[in-house]
Amino acid sequence: MANGNNLHLNEVKGLLGKLKISLSRIYHPGMSIKGIVQNIVDYVGDKNIAIGAGVASLLVTIWSFSLFAWLFALIFSVIAIIIIFVVIKLIFYKPKEYSIELDGENTILSFVKDVHVSGESEIVVHSQPGYGKEKNTFVSIQLFDSIAILDCRNITSITDKSYRDIAINFFHPVEGNYSIVATSNEGNVNFKIINQSADQCQVEFLNPIRKVVRLEFKPA
Repeated sequence: MANGNNLHLNEVKGLLGKLKISLSRIYHPGMSIKGIVQNIVDYVGDKNIAIGAGVASLLVTIWSFSLFAWLFALIFSVIAIIIIFVVIKLIFYKPKEYSIELDGENTILSFVKDVHVSGESEIVVHSQPGYGKEKNTFVSIQLFDSIAILDCRNITSITDKSYRDIAINFFHPVEGNYSIVATSNEGNVNFKIINQSADQCQVEFLNPIRKVVRLEFKPA
């Protein structure tokens, strides 16, 4: 019986953990109001659709508080809002393409950002300076407010497992042993390596989280 209770408790903890990660992509300490709004818009894929979902959520919240006790109305409203945004996302969402013109370069960095139902963002790079030619490997990532690639070489895609846990795939494998160097104009960057191979790596940034981080992958 005790084992059964522990199993259910672990399942509840697992679900709460996934919910916490999903919510942290919309809001995490240090994020601006503009960043929260941008993350919500990115999630549903369109500003007008996000406004419509927000209005529907507000009406449902007002209705629930007029009918139910405070605690039940609060729980009902939260669940209803999540369902509204997920349903609207499933109906209307389309991935967005972004382009960045880099100083001193003749090419434009372009990528497609696809936000999954869980809130996880997968950014697939379509073109980059030196793509397919240079094996110098680095990526500059914006962690606040909405995750984005600001510059890169030899990168195929990045995925945010959480706003601080990033998986990176390389276009060309990084030959031999390599070290990962993380820097930021805001100060020292603390991180730990979750996994590392010639084709990909995954790192978790530790507090304090920097807004923009540059990761360089240097052969040993």
